[in-house]
Amino acid sequence: MLEIKPYSPQYKEDMRRVCLNTAYDRAYEPVERNYLLNSYCDYYIDNEPETCFAAVDENGTAQGYIICAPDFKKFIKQVRPYNAQAKKSGIDHYYEGIAERLALRFFSRQYPAHFHIDINEGYQGGGTGTQLVLTLLETLKSKNVKGVMLITGSGNEGAIRFYKRLNFKTVIGKGPAAIMGMKLR
Repeated sequence: MLEIKPYSPQYKEDMRRVCLNTAYDRAYEPVERNYLLNSYCDYYIDNEPETCFAAVDENGTAQGYIICAPDFKKFIKQVRPYNAQAKKSGIDHYYEGIAERLALRFFSRQYPAHFHIDINEGYQGGGTGTQLVLTLLETLKSKNVKGVMLITGSGNEGAIRFYKRLNFKTVIGKGPAAIMGMKLR
């Protein structure tokens, strides 16, 4: 079983590998690597470490994580340099990022926090995801965050069932993405 630990710089490279391992087939190609790390990993661990957690194995290697921006207004101001780097990966990725941020912005008054969670294959299904989410939720509640949301593929039925079991509600489920949220106060 993996142990959930607060983020520490010693886990940074492991967490970056998890981000790439759990993405699509071309994730390690330089252009894709740049896009994925700048869009879905580095901002959070560089700027929001207090709401990032690693799932660590017995060898001290992070095999999963949950990373979160608890305040959308702060996030949108500070993420710009990462967006500029991700833009170098191509216009299609750039517009994908804009679409995601617009969706997050639209719901950010009710759900100011958003997160990403990834766990390496072979470590999934044993309760680690639940532990990561519950750890993050407790942290957000202690910071008096109003609500939290996430985006997943609308066809990712397993993920949607997982989040519903944790009491997330589907905010929007049409189109390619499902936005799910939970009010925390």
